[in-house]
Amino acid sequence: MVETRKIQVTGGSTFIISIPGQWVRENGMDKGSSVAITQENSSLVVKPEQYKEKEIERTIELGEKYSEGLLQRILISSYISGFDSLKINSRTYINAAQRDIIKKFTRVAMGVELLEETALSITLQNVLDSRSFPTINALKRMIVNVQAMITDTTKAFENGDSALLENIISRDDDVDRYHFYMMKETLPYKGMKGPEVFNMVFSRILERIADHTVNICQVLMNGGNIGKEQKDALKSFMEFCGDLFIKTTTMFFNVNLYEINELVSRKEQVMKKKSEIGMLKGNSVSSSSIAEEISRIGMYSTDIAELTLDIYTFRNISIRI
Repeated sequence: MVETRKIQVTGGSTFIISIPGQWVRENGMDKGSSVAITQENSSLVVKPEQYKEKEIERTIELGEKYSEGLLQRILISSYISGFDSLKINSRTYINAAQRDIIKKFTRVAMGVELLEETALSITLQNVLDSRSFPTINALKRMIVNVQAMITDTTKAFENGDSALLENIISRDDDVDRYHFYMMKETLPYKGMKGPEVFNMVFSRILERIADHTVNICQVLMNGGNIGKEQKDALKSFMEFCGDLFIKTTTMFFNVNLYEINELVSRKEQVMKKKSEIGMLKGNSVSSSSIAEEISRIGMYSTDIAELTLDIYTFRNISIRI
């Protein structure tokens, strides 16, 4: 129910509105009671001073049709949907494979810790106060991680260091960790608009770029038949797209309209370089596969540039070009 209140002025400079009496009574307050007022974008939220959010308790029941993939997805979805505690139950017992999946989840889900463990159940608790870690910080850490993954993958074209490739692949969990956190923190906004939408799209793009970097490393680890000419061309292509990623992500926080517009137009260059690699003599399936993955990194980087233009337009009613 929406109630309308007129703003009044008292003392010449203080703006006041009346509070619905029913709300006051339902919350056990009276004349002289204090309320907490917080600003959320263009809205004001009024709560009793001692207000405490009701804890969200979720449960997962492991039945006969259990599958590892489904358990992984339900755990992540539960985290994104939000919980204070999550209890996983089994009528018989939770086996070693199931426990491994649950414990791996606690390493990926930011702020989630194992609270209690028995033969029939495992209880997880979310201990992170999101106010201490704004989503913009998660975005910045994602950028740093993805940039490092791209840079190190470029190095791997030179030496094929399997230890380095494995390390790059393992870092994808960190990117996912921040992306899941972004989704969890963004979901509560009903009818999202503005910064929440843009940041969520940006987070998704970063997560996809990390995935494509992992795919490149996996092909290199499998020792695909890639000649020196192809490898040099792929390394150059990776450097080009890596530089594009750095420029677009930097511009996301410090916009220059003319520069960002030039970065958007790099799409054609990305596709041209990919086509040139495909025409090299002795081109292999592995080489083509890697070229496709690198081109995705480049195209997603130009998407970041387009997203930056969208944000700039959203924040500025009047734009001079």
